[in-house]
Amino acid sequence: MMAKLKKMLTHPRKNESGQGVLAMVLILLMLGAIILTPLLVFMSTGLKAGGVYESKMQEFYAADAGVEDAIWQINNGNSGEAYFLPEEPNDRNVSVTIQDKGGGIYKIVSTATSNSGGNTTIECYVLNIPSFLNLFDNAITSNGTVCVKGDVNGSVVAADCTNTQPCEYANCTTNTTINWPSKEQLSAWYWDRVKDLAPYSEDHIDIATDPIIGPLYRNGTLDIYNGGSAGENATLNGTVYVTSDLTIGTTEHDFTLNLNNQTIYCEGNIQVGGKCTISGSGCIIAIGDVDFSPNIAAGSENDFVFIMSVEGEVFLHPSGNFYGAIAGEADVRLQPGYFLKLTAVGEGDVNFPTEGMGMMKVLSYTIK
Repeated sequence: MMAKLKKMLTHPRKNESGQGVLAMVLILLMLGAIILTPLLVFMSTGLKAGGVYESKMQEFYAADAGVEDAIWQINNGNSGEAYFLPEEPNDRNVSVTIQDKGGGIYKIVSTATSNSGGNTTIECYVLNIPSFLNLFDNAITSNGTVCVKGDVNGSVVAADCTNTQPCEYANCTTNTTINWPSKEQLSAWYWDRVKDLAPYSEDHIDIATDPIIGPLYRNGTLDIYNGGSAGENATLNGTVYVTSDLTIGTTEHDFTLNLNNQTIYCEGNIQVGGKCTISGSGCIIAIGDVDFSPNIAAGSENDFVFIMSVEGEVFLHPSGNFYGAIAGEADVRLQPGYFLKLTAVGEGDVNFPTEGMGMMKVLSYTIK
């Protein structure tokens, strides 16, 4: 058929040239009719799908605006009641609910509804990490009790100031509503500083060969010691995050650890032994207990050292004076023979969520 058509067009017989052109036009019209109808249907379907997609995108952006508003509400101390966004972003009705799940975790549900009845819902869990600057206002802050045998220069605040022998200490103020961080809040804060690091493979650090420590993430226990000659120096160069127990200077030879305005954060217990001397400003924080007994004074009057147990107790008995602040969830116990002085926090002195440094971390974000 095609060969015959080609011959007719290229070799028209006498007085039949017009017939060949007419046949060609008819064939093209026929092919166009066959192709055009499904093409138009396809284009119509595509336009409809594009409209639906555009509508869903507008719903998504409106629902996301509800999430952003809920985060603003949480940061400003508002949560609990369901509400509607008054401005109706993208001409969508947006309903928002905020549920306080405890530990600084909030569940946000934002639903954007179109006039056509379609809707898009975003379910989001966020972790609020506000400022905990209040913990730097006191020499000692405890959500439990305090046992003070040494001298303290600075206020002492505890949830229970009941004094029993041998821990008589009259200058304690009772406060049962202390603004206290949860382990989820602090873990998220410090995890953000090490999350891109490969896990540290060894269970120990010999500062004689590795005097610069951090930033570091250790999934397991960690022991920091001096295997060289006495009097070596080590310096923190970033956050040290340990998921299990941490020991510092409990064996081998004496050394000095300069906190260098950094933080040691441990999900287990921390023991700082008599082979270690602490210098510089910084934080030593454990979810569990902190046994702090360095060789000599921790910091100086120009430094600020913050020792904290988030869910356990702090046992403080250094062989010298301590400058900074102590915080313990269960109990804070201070042994005699030294002086604890609250010092001021200088700008950039500590890596800790203080004033102007709080954040909101998104834990999950689901579109329904």
